[in-house]
Amino acid sequence: MNVPEPVNLTNCDREPIHIPGSIQPHGAMLVMDPSGQKLLFASANIPCITGYGGDLIPGTAISLIVGEKNAHDFRNAAAKAREPGLSSVILGLRFPGKSLLYDAVVHTHLERTFVEIEPCADRGQSAREALDLTRSLIHRIGREETVERVAKTGVRLVRAMLGYDRVMIYQFLHNGAGRVIAEAKSPTLGSFMGQHFPASDIPLQARHLYLVNTIRMISDTSYQSIALCPSLESDEPAIDMSFAQLRSVSPIHCQYLQNMGVSASLSISIVVDDELWGLIACHHDSPKVAPLPLRIGAELFGQYFSLHIADCERRTTLQVTADARTKLDAIVSQLSISDEIRDSLGKQLSRLSELVAGNGAALWMNGQWLQSGDTLDEHQTRQLLKVAGRDSPRELWASQEIRGHLTDYTGSVAGMLAIPLSMAFSDYLVLFRNEEAHAIEWAGEPVKTTAETPFGARLTPRGSFDTWREEVRGRSTPWTASDLSVAQSIGTYLRDVILRQNELSEQERAKTEQRRRVLNAELNHRVKNILSLVKSIALQTGANAANIADYAQTLEGRLRALASAHDQSLDGKDGGSLAGLLETEVNLYSDTPGRITLEGPPVHLDQRAFSVIAMVFHEMMTNAAKYGALSVPEGRLKIRWKLEASGDCEMFWNETNGPSVTWPSRTGFGSKLIKNSLEYDLRGKTRIEYHRDGLQAQFSVPSVYVTQSYDGLITPDIQIEAVGKTHIDGMKILVVEDQSLIALDMENTLRKLGAEHINLASNAPEALEMIEISKPNLAILDFNLGDNTSENIAELLLKLKIPFLFTTGYSDRTLIPEKLRDITIVRKPISDSAIAAAINSVLG
Repeated sequence: MNVPEPVNLTNCDREPIHIPGSIQPHGAMLVMDPSGQKLLFASANIPCITGYGGDLIPGTAISLIVGEKNAHDFRNAAAKAREPGLSSVILGLRFPGKSLLYDAVVHTHLERTFVEIEPCADRGQSAREALDLTRSLIHRIGREETVERVAKTGVRLVRAMLGYDRVMIYQFLHNGAGRVIAEAKSPTLGSFMGQHFPASDIPLQARHLYLVNTIRMISDTSYQSIALCPSLESDEPAIDMSFAQLRSVSPIHCQYLQNMGVSASLSISIVVDDELWGLIACHHDSPKVAPLPLRIGAELFGQYFSLHIADCERRTTLQVTADARTKLDAIVSQLSISDEIRDSLGKQLSRLSELVAGNGAALWMNGQWLQSGDTLDEHQTRQLLKVAGRDSPRELWASQEIRGHLTDYTGSVAGMLAIPLSMAFSDYLVLFRNEEAHAIEWAGEPVKTTAETPFGARLTPRGSFDTWREEVRGRSTPWTASDLSVAQSIGTYLRDVILRQNELSEQERAKTEQRRRVLNAELNHRVKNILSLVKSIALQTGANAANIADYAQTLEGRLRALASAHDQSLDGKDGGSLAGLLETEVNLYSDTPGRITLEGPPVHLDQRAFSVIAMVFHEMMTNAAKYGALSVPEGRLKIRWKLEASGDCEMFWNETNGPSVTWPSRTGFGSKLIKNSLEYDLRGKTRIEYHRDGLQAQFSVPSVYVTQSYDGLITPDIQIEAVGKTHIDGMKILVVEDQSLIALDMENTLRKLGAEHINLASNAPEALEMIEISKPNLAILDFNLGDNTSENIAELLLKLKIPFLFTTGYSDRTLIPEKLRDITIVRKPISDSAIAAAINSVLG
């Protein structure tokens, strides 16, 4: 009895899509022997293209079919493409007696040389334009720093480059399914953003082809294939077209695309670490052929895009790991040497769990069990640790669905990550995650029906792609590559700590007493220095005070400045921020916003310089409040500082609009304090000048006391003219521009100005269709659109009373019809401020 073959993904994966025996009709194919001299197979349309009138018989000299020069060029191209997956390109070839130009791609595979021929692109400059466009796109995508931003920008750039109606980034997930993580599309299409596609939509053999042949185009999903002639002999190996661009496509896949409403497609593989990470999928609602130069450019862009995705993921993982390492340092620093390492780690379990966003943690060490938070019980955990020891000895073991390993388990914990802490894998740190019940949105119900094909029963594509929601239970959030990297760091770190613990504990006990003695000596030294400084301040203040009240007020202010400097230097562990010091002092005197301006780069002063500068600026602020610019409402003070090439910090004090000042008749303690503390204590420089319009001073702190930091940066308020003053938040804006890169630049500028809803059109019909679908609040029209203009768009906008402006690269306004010459014009190249000013003018 014959048992029917079960219909599942396994037999679907066996469809021989790499040997279809036919090609797509937008090109032609020659298959030659390894020498490139003789014909083996040819597509049936070769005579129409080459003009060859004879029979396509195996063994026919290639030169008879394509001409001697072309045959020579084919052989040279094949010689350059001997490596698997490598091809050579010939642009602009002409066949004898034919006027049309063609492009060709040549590659070798399994002792056969393949020549794929396509009509040359319409424009003679297409190769140069493709190169320029590709270079520009690579530059633009290189500015993005996260996978999310790279994907979001990438779809916009590819759509601008290739002109497809929809471009998506399709990322493969850990279970083989895919999800759309970015999308750029025509406004008339529905969205697949965020939707999932089951693994069966792209069978294993198709994924393999995407990996080895990284660009794939289907010019028309309803095409009639063209067979290769002659038919294979019974003992002849099939023609493997794995690397061919014209290779015919599985009818199932064509039906799948047609069910989506797709008439043409192009895909660019995203390959990370030699694995298929995802696809840049392009769809069009009518037949479309992307010219060969553009496809080559897109393939190069895809290779750079893949490298950039890999780089972003690695940087994210490194950053997450570095952050976790910092937190690990803090955790390990709190491990007590006097306690057993097991007990010390047990006190830190909740913090260790937080490193990977866990809900609980347990420690199995030296035969003892410790736990914190939401965990399995000891028996359940030991069951899973046996599985971990068997499946991944001495390695991490992770599962987001532990119910498959535990009988009759119904608890809330769903995920587990085991980290071995000993070479004998008897000790483990175990991290847990609770169940995350969630809904997955699928592009149609992920269930396929079956149909009989020439290859037997096969799964067929679904007919609907309407959103279908699935509720998922019993799983935690997946353990990501970053989580596993952090876990690896935890394991390495803790194993090292455990190995070193016994050695260090005895040394640490001996050092503890020594540290205590050093700390007491340092504290004693500092207290004596501060008391001596306080004594000097008190004596000098008393000698120069006019009365008791003046003495008390001045002494209090100076001691407060000293205390503030001491507090900030302790906060900074070794000195403090110059910006923070000045802000603290300014807040005591600036009762009116804008009276005091601070400006300078981030600068860190060591403890000695910090105390001196605190006293100096306290004296300066006190004098300004008593006698200078801050003593009158209209007075102003600007404090500016900079770092010289030598590393010295130069500070500038400038008072304006205050009372007239003159040189003092005597030098008080404050002036002596300023001069002596800087010049004597720090070997710095001071210069104070009494101008009639206000006091000016300059102070210099030597580089030995100065370092540049990255906190406390103070810069003056900058008002950006026009930019930031537009009122386009929430508006729908239409941009009509036939140059894709200029359109993308305009979109970026508008987003900086606050716009969110922006539609791009490259020609008048597309723009008019967008206006009919959804009227914009504002339009920006490139007047010259290739061979046409945007005049009819402008007339419609006038009729609808929708404000708009023109952009143009021409300097002569007379090119614009007289009835439209009053419309605001912005000339290219366009700056942010120019477009902002123009928008303000148009919107009134």
